[in-house]
Amino acid sequence: MKQKILRIIRDMRQQPLVSTVTFIATVLSIFLFMAVVITTRVKVVPFAPESCRHRLLMGRYIHIKAIEGDMESSGGMSDYIAHKLYYGLEGVECASCYQSLISKTAAGTEGKYFNVFTRLTDADFFKVFDHKLIAGRYYTPEEAASNLPMAVISERTARRAFGTVDCVGQSISINQRKHTVVGVVSNHSFLATNACGDVFMAHGYDENPDPFGDTTVALLVKDGVDFSSVRDQVKARYAEYDTELRAEGRRAIFHESPFDQATIAGGISGSNTTPDSNSDNYLRLGLYALLLLVPAINLSSLLHSRMRKRISEIGVRRAFGCTRLRIITDIVWENFLVTLVGGLVGVALGITFAMTYSGMYENWENYGSGIAPLLEAVINWGTIGIAVGVCFILNLLSASVPAWQASRLNPVEAINAK
Repeated sequence: MKQKILRIIRDMRQQPLVSTVTFIATVLSIFLFMAVVITTRVKVVPFAPESCRHRLLMGRYIHIKAIEGDMESSGGMSDYIAHKLYYGLEGVECASCYQSLISKTAAGTEGKYFNVFTRLTDADFFKVFDHKLIAGRYYTPEEAASNLPMAVISERTARRAFGTVDCVGQSISINQRKHTVVGVVSNHSFLATNACGDVFMAHGYDENPDPFGDTTVALLVKDGVDFSSVRDQVKARYAEYDTELRAEGRRAIFHESPFDQATIAGGISGSNTTPDSNSDNYLRLGLYALLLLVPAINLSSLLHSRMRKRISEIGVRRAFGCTRLRIITDIVWENFLVTLVGGLVGVALGITFAMTYSGMYENWENYGSGIAPLLEAVINWGTIGIAVGVCFILNLLSASVPAWQASRLNPVEAINAK
């Protein structure tokens, strides 16, 4: 090992330009690959308060179209539609209706006004998502159904409004309407886009039959239940609702909802489209392959240039009985060490970029330890394993052909080569 490392250092000194370009190319390729991997993992890996992502299905939109003519409407659904289509399904452990984040003004006993992100939720919201309660309690289903002015707030909000988390029973003003604080939850990352919020306010079922609104439904599927079985039930509910609408000259369009986290992470282009998860997967795999193959081809050319400088050395080793397999192994191993060092630098840069681009650094500044579960989920031994695996694959792709060509050199011709 020591001899191999010394040989690599010697080669790099003899060919500084080629070695520098090789190192930079390796760093850039691993950097790009890891940046893509981490920013993707942030959207799909489970972490508190969304530790249930692997069992989570989300319904958000409704699409209604006229039977005759071009008139159609699509958008967020109402509480009425959410309960009609998604509640009481077999294989679902718990269902929750809640509304999107809205920025509002808050004030507590500290006398300062500040902006908060609020969310109207039912009581089951805290069963679907695993927020950590650090003071007080959650509001009950009866309290939420009555739309009582109650709120569960985050630790950060409690400290800003009251200077302490010991604030249960006090009033917090949200857009100048007072709500009684019944509980405080620990800080959490706003990259948990389904569960995040500064203030959660009790919200009951709205019986208005208008199909459109601002309601999202989260379904926590039981362990071992296939998502497709839940979607089949929703599809049947859509068919029943479609029959009702046809009497009014309209029809309901089913778009394979509810969606799992991977589909949501891939992006839903609109409320009147059906996501193509297979296409998203193929596109992602194609991107990964491109990020590996293009650098590998460039690195292979650079390594081939380095091998031409070592033809005489390889010829001497062959003349003294070194086998072709040993030549190939040594070249691949030496290249792997260079790739690994460059890869480690690329991983560090990739993680830094991904954390900045995805908002993790900003979340760390605002929510402190609340982002720790996300960091543990994204940057762990699995991520390190991916990095080492990418280095290994990149090494094989870039070194195999030059190593094989070098092993086939005629010893006499190689020794006499310049």
